[in-house]
Amino acid sequence: MTSVDFYILGQTQQQDRLTFTCRLTEKAWTEGHQVYIHVDSEEAAMELDALLWTYKPDSFVPHQLAGKVADGSCDVEIGWQQHPEHHKGVLINLVSPLPTFFSRFDRVLEVVIQEEAILKQTREHYKFYKDRGYTVTHRDLRG
Repeated sequence: MTSVDFYILGQTQQQDRLTFTCRLTEKAWTEGHQVYIHVDSEEAAMELDALLWTYKPDSFVPHQLAGKVADGSCDVEIGWQQHPEHHKGVLINLVSPLPTFFSRFDRVLEVVIQEEAILKQTREHYKFYKDRGYTVTHRDLRG
């Protein structure tokens, strides 16, 4: 069954959420996991794509936008609409409502910032997961 982790940040800005997503992606990828990052639009995907190349000068996380190659050859993919047919390891979910395909992943990671809309969506996701018996872990990084 899919396990779910909430990473709770103390920051309030979307940019902090995206930067942390890059760090989380790099960590999962270096541990050998396939990672699919689900965002709400092509624009958001392109922003995260650019940030993954630049967020840390000494970092390299090979990745692609969903639908560009879609043959499973890249372990990190950013998507907004398509069902990630070639990924099943780690889903980093940055959208609401939850994508219908979340349960095909081994792990779902949710990144939470202290912004009212994100907190509301997080509460809804948490309730959804718990009501359906998923194992949920909180990782409070507010310090």
